[in-house]
Amino acid sequence: MSLNKTDSTNEMGVSDGRDSACYFCNDLFEMGKLQSHLKQCGSILEQCPLRCGAWIQRKHKETHVQDCPMMEKTRNTVSPTHVRISDPAPPIVINHTWTPKTVPLEECVSYLEKELTSIKLVLTEQSSNHDIQATEVENLRSKLVLVEERAQHFLSTLISLRAALDDEAERSANWAAQFKHDLANVQLALQELQSQQLTTTMRLESAISSIVHEQNERELLEQALTQHDNRIRTINKLEEVIEYIKQTVEDERARNSENQAALEAELMEARRSSEQLAQLSTLRSQLQNAASSENPALDRLAVLEVATADARAEAAEHSNKMDMISRDLRALTKSYNKLRTELADFQARMTLEHPESGSDNGQFIWRIDKFSSRMKEAKEKDTVLTSPLFRTSKYGYTLKAEVNLNGIGKWRGRHITCTVRLVTGPYDPLLEWPCDLNINIALKDQPTNKKQAMDIVKSLELRRKSSSKLHDYDEKTKSTESLDQGVIQMKRQYVFIPHTSLDKFEYVKNDVMFLEFIVNQ
Repeated sequence: MSLNKTDSTNEMGVSDGRDSACYFCNDLFEMGKLQSHLKQCGSILEQCPLRCGAWIQRKHKETHVQDCPMMEKTRNTVSPTHVRISDPAPPIVINHTWTPKTVPLEECVSYLEKELTSIKLVLTEQSSNHDIQATEVENLRSKLVLVEERAQHFLSTLISLRAALDDEAERSANWAAQFKHDLANVQLALQELQSQQLTTTMRLESAISSIVHEQNERELLEQALTQHDNRIRTINKLEEVIEYIKQTVEDERARNSENQAALEAELMEARRSSEQLAQLSTLRSQLQNAASSENPALDRLAVLEVATADARAEAAEHSNKMDMISRDLRALTKSYNKLRTELADFQARMTLEHPESGSDNGQFIWRIDKFSSRMKEAKEKDTVLTSPLFRTSKYGYTLKAEVNLNGIGKWRGRHITCTVRLVTGPYDPLLEWPCDLNINIALKDQPTNKKQAMDIVKSLELRRKSSSKLHDYDEKTKSTESLDQGVIQMKRQYVFIPHTSLDKFEYVKNDVMFLEFIVNQ
């Protein structure tokens, strides 16, 4: 910006003759103020104070000094001598457009004086920089001497270390060779030890396996002995119970036979008494007829009446005794039947505790031995055979079969009657009630060629309302036929196999008969 700049142009745009323009910035100034403006004009060209060879405007001097290549050289003079100084950049040529004008001599002289002053300043700065650089060079030389001394010391130390390292390497090689030799010996010894250990391990494993096998066999033997002892104890208990029941039955039979003999004696006496009463009644009638003819006979008649009354009293007493004996006989018969039932239930429970006798898959084959003797006993004593208990499944309904080889009711002596009963089982609370089961009962044929077997198969429907013993059978009959209801109910609860069928095929072979029961739920 020009100092005391005035615009002396008139309204027509023509400058006044007293104003003069600046040779560098072309601004107009009054004649007295141009000299002062030239001292401060920013467009005057000046050489770079660092002598880089560039001419720059005064207003750009500070910017150029900061970017001047000579300034970079001055900065790099303080760096070590071994650092390469970059080549100076080419001078920046700034094209300034200006129109030269005639300059007075005084101004040129003043300008040259200023230039000389600036040159002196630059030379002074360069000399001071040269002194600084010389001092730094001396310092660097002293440092270089120290570095060389240290390098020689380092080389001597390195040589000694290399010699020590060579000695150590030689010792290490010797030690490695010795170690390899010792390691080979150790490996051989280890291989021998491993082979011995393997042999010992195999022997130990064989010994352990034999010991384990012996222990297993011993445990199995102990279990078998325990089971055998338990079975023997169970069989002994069962035999004791059976002997006790047999003894009780024999005692009951003996008492029944004694009571029967006494009853027969009483019956004989009663018969004699009745005969005497009949004779007395005939005598009385005769005496009454002869009473009109003979008076002394009245006394005899009175005597006969007294004797008749005594005989009647004695006959009444005998009849009372007979009633008591018959009641005792019925009670003994009931107790005998109860004992037989308890014995059968006990045998069934013992069979249930030993599952090998029954089954738990809904299929059961019952082997009946000594068929001829059992048939004879059934004909004489009306014996009912009871099978072991079996189940419809592992946790299903519990069943038992009953067979009368001589039949019952109107079929006695002509058919084998068989039925299946639902009994109280341990898992009844978990089962569904009422229970409806369909059971196939097969009399197995035993031919030599099994393909020619002709089994007799019959079906039986079994129903039970609940797990209570009061509802063992469904006694409702819905038949509208005129047959007897007891016969219809018996037909529903039993299956009948004629005795004549036993001779047609080999249903009884070697005095053995088989019955198969298959439950269809």
